[in-house]
Amino acid sequence: MVFIRTHWPIFVILIIGSSLRFYNLGLIPGPVFDEVFYPTFGLNYILGKSFFSVHPPAGTYLISLSIYIYHFLPWTETVLASVTSISDLNPISYRWLSALAGTSIIYVAYRLCFELFNKRNLALLAALFFAIDGSLLVDSRFGLINVYLSLFGLLSALFLIKFLKVAENLSSLFISCFFLGLTFAIKWNGLGFWLTSLLFILLVLLFNKQFKTERQGNLLNQSQISKFNVLSVSLIPFLAYLILWIPDLLFHGSELVDKHSQIISYHTSNIEQKLHPYSSSWFTWPIMLRPIAYYFSSQEILTASGNSLTVFNAVHLFPNPALALFSLIAIFIMTLNWLNAFSKVISSKIYDSDFLATTFILLGFFANFLPWALVSRSAFIYHYQPAACFSFIALAYLLYRISLKEETEYKALYICSLVLIVTSAIYWLPIQLGLDISAEAFQARMWIDSWI
Repeated sequence: MVFIRTHWPIFVILIIGSSLRFYNLGLIPGPVFDEVFYPTFGLNYILGKSFFSVHPPAGTYLISLSIYIYHFLPWTETVLASVTSISDLNPISYRWLSALAGTSIIYVAYRLCFELFNKRNLALLAALFFAIDGSLLVDSRFGLINVYLSLFGLLSALFLIKFLKVAENLSSLFISCFFLGLTFAIKWNGLGFWLTSLLFILLVLLFNKQFKTERQGNLLNQSQISKFNVLSVSLIPFLAYLILWIPDLLFHGSELVDKHSQIISYHTSNIEQKLHPYSSSWFTWPIMLRPIAYYFSSQEILTASGNSLTVFNAVHLFPNPALALFSLIAIFIMTLNWLNAFSKVISSKIYDSDFLATTFILLGFFANFLPWALVSRSAFIYHYQPAACFSFIALAYLLYRISLKEETEYKALYICSLVLIVTSAIYWLPIQLGLDISAEAFQARMWIDSWI
């Protein structure tokens, strides 16, 4: 009870986040959007049917596990042995684990921020942003795999920071490396987290050789940083990645090289034929020009006055507009401040924990965002989620710093920013949860044509 009294704010945020993710989880009939792929593939593992997936198998393993565990629950109505296709399944069976993963992200983000800055209020702000972001929320409510990528990527970051803070803590390094391998065993764009970790380790190694550390915040134990760490982060994740392929290769009786050749061929061949109506350019993601409509239905109902009313039931992968805009501004400001801080580090030969923490955040954002400029295949706004996670942390850091200032205008800016973010979350919630909404109310939320 003492622990709960001390940490009640994060419990409240977790309750809000989990409620949003589990509320009416099976209301929208499946399959929705890419649920035609991942739950079908997951079921195929159980049924012993071969299939081809354009992504590594770890995400499909988890969907399969979700279906399998669900049918051991005493209140489930379907006998798994009688299931022959995805249409025979209750959608909750392949969605509940995603909802749990989406809830877990909130706490992992909280812990990561606390490890980086040792400021509980800052960590709470980040947790709140993760809880009410529309993109993470929507993908947590369907049998999709993007949420697993972000969860395992953030877990790898958390254990990397834990390793850097505590002497003789190699176990945290190896756990971090395993989660890195698991991240890009979900999708290859999880390599952005690997690039983040590798570049950060290299930079810390370089900084420790060239500069001195102000031991504020105890972010680093310098004796931990060595060439062995660089080698570990470089190689161990790929070893974990290869191991995670073994069950799939045994299941299909195929070769690793052949599998990768097929996946590479899919992603590089016939690019123009694969353009999707909801695809979008990578540089538009931070300003959310093209969200994705996952589900839509409409019906006519009679009101109490006898008039006909058109009611929509829609789910859009729709980020929180205020949160997206403020987070982008936070990244811009943090980048400018980092460049200024870096020039001071060069002149003074001294750096502090805040400098390293912001370095890690910026690396996480840009390493997960900029490589998409090289991709020519169809890409979607959900590919921005890993980078967006770091932008939420950047915004939490900026608002926390603003909250510490005594001037009235800064206090007003802090409060207004939070009010706008929460209000935005509430306003667009109906099209994220798939709640019934009038046609007029739906159109009122579509501020630009590309959002429809």
